[in-house]
Amino acid sequence: MTIHDVIAEVDKLKPNMFDEKDKIKWLSRLEQRIYQDIILTHEYNTGEEEIVFNGYTEDDGEQELIVGEPHDEMYILWLAAQIDYYNMEYDSFNSSNAMFDSVFRSFRNAYNQSHMPKGTRKIFY
Repeated sequence: MTIHDVIAEVDKLKPNMFDEKDKIKWLSRLEQRIYQDIILTHEYNTGEEEIVFNGYTEDDGEQELIVGEPHDEMYILWLAAQIDYYNMEYDSFNSSNAMFDSVFRSFRNAYNQSHMPKGTRKIFY
């Protein structure tokens, strides 16, 4: 799923006043969290390409996001939660964020099960 795909879907499901720049910034924050907390803490499986993430700009609309199916719904839920939060619709935010958190945890658990964590080397003297 690309950045533009996510934004188009969110705008269709949850009409809002926020511009694309805000939504790209929010997606970039989430991707940074995924990259730092999950991707960089695990070894790559054989045949996987290394993921490099340096943030997104408005020119990155066709960029594929890190997480694919079946967990890519998290991006839509994340943006919905951010829209609710910044609109000060806290009851809606709590619901949107709970749904996001459920999909995020599912992705994290699946990634943890399929990738070896990076460990510290044991030094023998």
